Amino acid sequence: MVEYRCFRNADPPDLLRLWHVCQLGRGAASGIDIDIFETVVFSQPYFDPQGLILATVNGEVVGFVHAGFGPNHEETHISTHRGVICAVMVAPKFRRQGIGRELMRRAEEYLRQRGAPHVFAGAATPFDPFYFGIYGGCQPAGFLESDPAAAPFVHAMGYTEHHRRLVLQRSLQDKGSPGGLRLMSIRRASKLCSPEVPAHPTWWWSTRPGRLDTLELALMPKSGGEPYASITVVGLDFYVHKWQQRGIGLMDLSVPERYRRKGYGQALLVEVCRRIREEMISIAEAHVDATDTAAFGVFQAAGFAPIDTGVVYQKTLAPMLMSAEATEVEPVTLGAAAAEEVSFEVVA
Repeated sequence: MVEYRCFRNADPPDLLRLWHVCQLGRGAASGIDIDIFETVVFSQPYFDPQGLILATVNGEVVGFVHAGFGPNHEETHISTHRGVICAVMVAPKFRRQGIGRELMRRAEEYLRQRGAPHVFAGAATPFDPFYFGIYGGCQPAGFLESDPAAAPFVHAMGYTEHHRRLVLQRSLQDKGSPGGLRLMSIRRASKLCSPEVPAHPTWWWSTRPGRLDTLELALMPKSGGEPYASITVVGLDFYVHKWQQRGIGLMDLSVPERYRRKGYGQALLVEVCRRIREEMISIAEAHVDATDTAAFGVFQAAGFAPIDTGVVYQKTLAPMLMSAEATEVEPVTLGAAAAEEVSFEVVA
């Protein structure tokens, strides 16, 4: 008989076991331990055990679903206006028994009771509260097409496609780099440096990429002034076991309007890749919205190519009989029931 319940402090080893046996594809880190799960999931200040629902058979954990929320507009708190199902998985030998469907139903009910009229399936910026750094690559990008079981299941649950994100990679083992007179001219007049003022001071950023090894880099004029372009570099050490090579992620490429379409974004990417190759890193990854042809063109010109696609799905939930308005929650606030169930020291 299948039973369902919320997260308990003794559950992390079983959740980690499920993570590995479900074989989620190239975009899921493998060989990770409970400490890493603690970093990207359980120790988040907005973690609510009521949103992490487990399925058990004779006491064995055979599946789980994890639902949460994105930030408010200022990225100072979470907002329950839109929910997101970040992960759902069932052990292979227990599939096709309705367990996944029931887990999704319970996750949707959790989100609806907290005021979310709409729900995303597949975490992606900015609705990516959990699993940053261990699913999706350099950042969550929805459910990846390299995980073939995801799309049929989500469609069967009544979700429709919302948007796509392209996963791009560039091998750094080939020491060749894009060239040209324009790039040579930019390189002579600029330098790569790390700004003193961080580009991402928000609370929401600090809970996700801010928990990992990150570095802000900018292409600056040698004569001084504002940067031509900037980017965030994030370490992908959690993927070494899966990919069998060291990688870095490139996020939040920014080029001021007056410097766009002049080659500065491409120059920054080329220079960053040249620099990190010296650190014995052999692969660089970035994500772009599938509809952002300009961003895709910049990365393509710098030697990046698509290797996967992430898809975010959406669904409108049926309204509750009693109205519930979306609320904002302080970063460290949990409901009374949650406070009784959880402490942030995981018991193995």
